[in-house]
Amino acid sequence: MKIYPRIELDISIKDLIVSLVSSFSYSERAKIVTQIQSYWHIPKEVLVTLCVRTSFDLLLQALCLPAGSEIMMSAVNIAHMEEIVKKHHCISVPIDIDLETLAPSLESLKASISDQSRIFVVAQLFGAIAPLDPYVEICKSHNILLVEDCAQAFDGLRYLGHPHADISLFSFGPIKSCTALGGSVTIVQDPNLAQKMRDIEQIYPVKTDFWFLKRLFKYFGLKVLSTPTIFGILIACLNLLKLDANNFISMLTRGFGKGDIQIQLRYRPPNRMLRLLLHRLEHLDTTYYDRRKQSAMLFFDSLKKTNSNLGNRVMLHSFWVVPLMTENPEMLMQTLRKAGFDSTTGTTSLKSMAEESSFATKLMRSILYLPIYPAVPLEEVDRLAQLINLNTANESK
Repeated sequence: MKIYPRIELDISIKDLIVSLVSSFSYSERAKIVTQIQSYWHIPKEVLVTLCVRTSFDLLLQALCLPAGSEIMMSAVNIAHMEEIVKKHHCISVPIDIDLETLAPSLESLKASISDQSRIFVVAQLFGAIAPLDPYVEICKSHNILLVEDCAQAFDGLRYLGHPHADISLFSFGPIKSCTALGGSVTIVQDPNLAQKMRDIEQIYPVKTDFWFLKRLFKYFGLKVLSTPTIFGILIACLNLLKLDANNFISMLTRGFGKGDIQIQLRYRPPNRMLRLLLHRLEHLDTTYYDRRKQSAMLFFDSLKKTNSNLGNRVMLHSFWVVPLMTENPEMLMQTLRKAGFDSTTGTTSLKSMAEESSFATKLMRSILYLPIYPAVPLEEVDRLAQLINLNTANESK
């Protein structure tokens, strides 16, 4: 039985083979980095690092904030981001989100500002890109550094970060758009701050190509497994072995292991990763993101529940993933898998940092990520929507 996987790795078998056979000398490393930077046509400094978490850790090292400084953050965030804040003896302050923009609530932000507030991290969630002008004004008036986390919002170089954000972070990790199986492009407004970050990073060792080759083979295998027929066999085998398919697949796609996150972050990207990132940017197909959006919009047009499109008031939306809020996500997940659609609940690296009554917590408790991307035929996307409509109708009886 065919089962469409929950997410499509945004990389082709050909790209993976190119990375496998490519190589370049260490002396060419600076040239490759410069070529990657050239794709960001903006009057800011551009850094290329191992990952977004590395860049965030570099930022906090460069700023050297006093202990007890407050870092306000979108309440739906990566657990590691909060962990990094704590490693620097700072306090994370979650700001609840607005479900229509998926951005932090302006009212919550204003109410949370104190004399200790130093940084505000806005996460552009699920591929949605919310307008940041109101946040820019608030941060400037309180001398707060505005960090725009665009790890989930790459849209084929059509959005290069807000012009007035102090920092913008883009990820090319294994399950991200235009993946290079890792790597981050970090945009920095202040040249002095950017140089401090560079100076710190220069003392880091370079991750070995052997480390990257292991990752390359892992995701080559996952790319093959993501073929619907093969993926269906994998799910059948996991069920036969009585293994939790949801947790097993989440574990396979996890980018970092357990243990001290700072130890894992403090490296420079390996040569092969840089070469693959440049290759991906050189051969970027922006029509892929248009087709991904078309699939998502067809799905939401077919749904009878009209308010189901999270982030419907954003400026842009690339639909990196398609989340749905539902009363019983676990039950719907099982129903859809039986019908040939793999989906997943909130068992990703995202979590709610906010209190129980927050919109962030309600979202993460009721979220289901759906397999909607260009490789899924549009008639199958429509069938998925009709299954959810039927499920909703049965629940309301």
